[in-house]
Amino acid sequence: MTAPLLSVQGLSKHFPVSGGFLNARTVGQVKAVDDVSFDVAAGETLAIVGESGCGKSTTGRMILRLTEPTAGTVLFDGVDLTQLGARALRRHREAIQIVFQDPYASLSPRNRVEDIIAEPLDVHEPGLSREARRDRVVELLRLVGLDAIHLRRYPFEFSGGQRQRVAIARALSVRPKLIVADEPVSALDVSIQAQVVNLMQDLQERFGLSYVFISHDLAVVRHIAHRVAVMYLGRLVEVAETATLFGAPHHPYTQALLSAAPVPDPERSRSRIVLGGDVPGPANVPPGCHFHPRCPIARDICRTQRPDPKEVAPGHLAACHFAAPFPIPRG
Repeated sequence: MTAPLLSVQGLSKHFPVSGGFLNARTVGQVKAVDDVSFDVAAGETLAIVGESGCGKSTTGRMILRLTEPTAGTVLFDGVDLTQLGARALRRHREAIQIVFQDPYASLSPRNRVEDIIAEPLDVHEPGLSREARRDRVVELLRLVGLDAIHLRRYPFEFSGGQRQRVAIARALSVRPKLIVADEPVSALDVSIQAQVVNLMQDLQERFGLSYVFISHDLAVVRHIAHRVAVMYLGRLVEVAETATLFGAPHHPYTQALLSAAPVPDPERSRSRIVLGGDVPGPANVPPGCHFHPRCPIARDICRTQRPDPKEVAPGHLAACHFAAPFPIPRG
């Protein structure tokens, strides 16, 4: 069996909470991410979905060590990135790149597009001649659907979709194996979202890229992902192939999440699961199963014992004591 390109095991990020007026002391922890594990194969797209604040983006940033993890390992091509010093980590950074959510904030307004895309080249291939550098940038622009005439322009001269294409070109500049895409289309119009998602799929097929695709948009995830990991309050509650998860989710939270998604056909009925209560704060995580205060099938064991992910079907994991399939009508 081929080893995964990326293997995340027991990844956690806990932020200390300080209290006291004169002598500040740690009085608690915000468990933004708590014991998350998943694999990503070469050429695969794993989508991480969940509500705002569930820890999706923090997980993506920890993979690149833009945020330092509290615990856990990030094995990339067999190397644990969490154990590397700054110099050794820099050598691996070219193989893992990131596309951020907001194309209006992720590109420097003071730099021209040529310099923005070439910045990773200047770091990882400093010996490139000026001509070779420009030729590479022009090639990258054409890969993402732009042209050489855009070289000397500034980010403010582009639309949101064009800016995100520039960000993708920058990520591709050092020929990465894995791209973490953190809500890459959420700030774009729906018609532009489709263009960018299709571009990412074309690039994946052409270069064999792997994606960790972070999103809350289930329609986009259903279109682009091979597998889906569902997060709730810092933990993964279900992981499965996309068709399996959308067709028959096992975890009550996934069932509620999918039942709330809009259906293209207004005449098609769908069983709606309405959750009670509010999402607890990550500084006040409930004991046992994190989801039990809102779960419609919670029992006593859920309030005291944390459920470990279990395989409910081949390749399908659910962290629930009473996981059972719930068919979702196809929309």
